[in-house]
Amino acid sequence: MCYIGRTFTIADLGGGRVAAYFIYGCQDPGAELALGPRRALLRAFPGQRWGATDLIGGLDEDAVYFDSVAQIVMDRWSRGRVVLVGDAAWCVSLFAGYGSSLAVGSADLLATSLEAHPGDLGVALEAWEAGLRAEVADRRRRGRANTGVHAPRNRLELALHELPLRLAAVPPVTHLLRRHLAA
Repeated sequence: MCYIGRTFTIADLGGGRVAAYFIYGCQDPGAELALGPRRALLRAFPGQRWGATDLIGGLDEDAVYFDSVAQIVMDRWSRGRVVLVGDAAWCVSLFAGYGSSLAVGSADLLATSLEAHPGDLGVALEAWEAGLRAEVADRRRRGRANTGVHAPRNRLELALHELPLRLAAVPPVTHLLRRHLAA
C-alpha cells in the first residue's frame, strides 16, 4: 500500500516465507534508527488503516533489517594503491537501481585503464575516475528523483505511483497484458 510519504509491501518469497518492506521518509534517520524497528515503524505507520499494525507488532527484531537509505559522495575513489569500487565508492542507493551493473562496468573500466597506462597507476586511476564520474552523478540524480516512487511526497507522486496498477485493471489493458505475458 502506498500513501503520501510511506509505502509498505508484503511479498511472498515462496516456501512459506514472506518479506515485508516498509519505506518512509524522515528528517532525522539517526533518531529513527535509535528507536529500533518496532517503535519507529509503529510511529511511521500508525493506526489500522495501514493494516500493518499487527504485522509490525509481531516483528522478530532479530530477523529485521532496519536501516536508512543513503548515497555515498566522495571526492576520490582511490588513494595510492587502494581503490574503492561499487557501493563502497559511490553507493547511488537502492532507489537508483543499477548498482550491480555500475560496479561490474566500473571494474571492467578499471582493468581497461590499468592496461592502457601500464607503469603509471596514478594516471590510470585518474582516467578511470574521469570515465565514471558523469555516469555515477547521473545515477545519483536519478536515485534522488526516484524516492517519490517509494515514498510519494505529494498527491501527484502518489497518483503517478498508482497509475500503472489502475490502468492494468482496465479491461482492454488487462487483455493486452495477458496476451503479452503469455507470449
